Amino acid sequence: MKALFLDTTTQIARHWHGDTEREEIRRQLKGSNLYCSVYVKRQYKATLLLAAIGLYNLLIRFNDLARALRESDNYRSAQIAGIRLTQNVQKRIQQVGHWMLEYRDYEEQKLRLEDLIEDVWEELFNEALETPLIDETGCHYAEGVSEMGASGAYNPIEVSCTLREPPECKIQEFWGNHRIQLELLANMDINSIEAEPKDTYELQKVKDHAKQIIQGKSSHGQRCTVHLSDAIICLESTHCPETVAVHSTNKKHFRPLCEMLGVVSEPKD
Repeated sequence: MKALFLDTTTQIARHWHGDTEREEIRRQLKGSNLYCSVYVKRQYKATLLLAAIGLYNLLIRFNDLARALRESDNYRSAQIAGIRLTQNVQKRIQQVGHWMLEYRDYEEQKLRLEDLIEDVWEELFNEALETPLIDETGCHYAEGVSEMGASGAYNPIEVSCTLREPPECKIQEFWGNHRIQLELLANMDINSIEAEPKDTYELQKVKDHAKQIIQGKSSHGQRCTVHLSDAIICLESTHCPETVAVHSTNKKHFRPLCEMLGVVSEPKD
């Protein structure tokens, strides 16, 4: 039986993309042992849960889902709803909103979003995964519970990881354990990587930030949650109890990193 380690984009796609893509992802995953990690779960939570909270707060403000979706790309409306309006969060709002449209009644839409925020997001993430989740980084990104305030709106969760030494974070230890691979990233010849498609700009970012960690600069914050996140996920896959391929819909980032790190990537096409 094939085994796959699911990237954040695949975790999002298998539940929240359009019918055709969602069904294709599920076909690719069918019959495989599926693995994932706490680190991926934090990345997933940081966009999906914030999107659901923002959409809920807009819904109760305007009492109309269609208008809430229109207002979600308005900076002032987003601020009022407690949304940090990044491109990824905006995508998730539209995807979540699309599935909420099947519920015509306002109270039903509100109830379904409440369920999603409270626990359904986590149930969807964990669906069909082997447990326990891999946890090599001790990640605390997007930690916290979403709570409803006195106004009836949800308070947004804190997603940033800006502390120099987040409590119980093991990313320093992680890079120590993967020193050889970190040096490979810091010294990679981007032009020699054969994988296509590939994003040379992002690979240069990976190279630069890997060098900074080797030079003794903090491996927390953006070096962990943004610039090196895909490399971390590739390396996490090597800690599964069986040999796995990394499955990602983000081919231009994962194919070259997997090639560089000696990890198999899926899908092949």
